Amino acid sequence: MNTWLGSLALFTLQAPAVAPLEAMSWTDVVARYATVHDYTCLYEKQERAIDHGALQTIRMSFRKPLDVRLDWLDDAGKVDQVAVYRQGYNDGKVIVKRRGLVGSIAGIIRLDPQSTMALQDSRHPITQVGLGHLIDRVAQDLRKERVTSQPLVEETIDGRACDRLQFDAPAGTALFGIEGARRAVVWIDPVVTLPIKVEILDSAGGMIERHRFRDARLNPALSDAVFTL
Repeated sequence: MNTWLGSLALFTLQAPAVAPLEAMSWTDVVARYATVHDYTCLYEKQERAIDHGALQTIRMSFRKPLDVRLDWLDDAGKVDQVAVYRQGYNDGKVIVKRRGLVGSIAGIIRLDPQSTMALQDSRHPITQVGLGHLIDRVAQDLRKERVTSQPLVEETIDGRACDRLQFDAPAGTALFGIEGARRAVVWIDPVVTLPIKVEILDSAGGMIERHRFRDARLNPALSDAVFTL
């Protein structure tokens, strides 16, 4: 089961004033995410170890502390598979339903998020998906000095300015616990101070993972029904 903006005019919530470019830091990102209770976005991910990095396009709904719904879209934009995880519910299982003939035969499947079947198409369990896990992991590794950060740089993605941060791990250290990873590059929307793109790279600069968060809506007040199959 799979797990872990064309336009960057992505966030529909009015943003607060942000610090000048030179003052931006990861603590600003952490503080901004603390004001987010739930969100939806179009999540695009690529993992080199999964189908040679083929692009997966997923509609994501996330509610704190850890309710997740993922709807995988096929090439025609139709839902191909749905996975739901609610912390403290369903005996800790992720609930999966496929569309079409396969879904009609298999029905709803309950899986341990760490099981081989749940991870057959992803390096990460559904419990590690979304902005929060990324933000917390970077903050933790910075605090414990497991990574070093480079000065912030202003770049452009899809014609819109964003802020680029780079984090490096020392030789012999698996960045963020990802085997072979030595560098993470994170692009941040300066309007709302949240990540919009992440690349995890090996020592030669090759892509191990890429994550994009498009068309995000912050604090839409998602209901329990969203996280129910």
